[in-house]
Amino acid sequence: MNPGSIFFDEEFAFHDGETGEKLFVVLGTINSISIVVKTTSKQHGRGIEFGCQPKDRFHNFFLPPGCCYLKTQTWVCLNEFYEINASIALQKRFSGKIKPVCTLEDSLIRAIQDCAALSADISSFQASAIKACLV
Repeated sequence: MNPGSIFFDEEFAFHDGETGEKLFVVLGTINSISIVVKTTSKQHGRGIEFGCQPKDRFHNFFLPPGCCYLKTQTWVCLNEFYEINASIALQKRFSGKIKPVCTLEDSLIRAIQDCAALSADISSFQASAIKACLV
């Protein structure tokens, strides 16, 4: 899974143990573990200025409609990071449960990676995996 790839997962496993449909963005992969973040189209008090929003209640990166392949306003949630095993993701992709949506331009994913590095919620492993894959 390459940095900047956006996938739709029919059975995304959330931190609370629930599963559901979710778009996620790949920030980096190291040692067969991909660091991904979910997205949302619900504002919930988040800013609507393009780019990094570290001072919002929930750290995020805002993508307005038309700035990339996504049709609606989208917040990349940088307050929750997920580690996905590459072999499990590949199995889900072959079974059709994970589908590729698009790939963000290099400059855009790099801006999101830089914004992620500012998050208080990122672990040192996650940060090092993203840093190793800077676009």
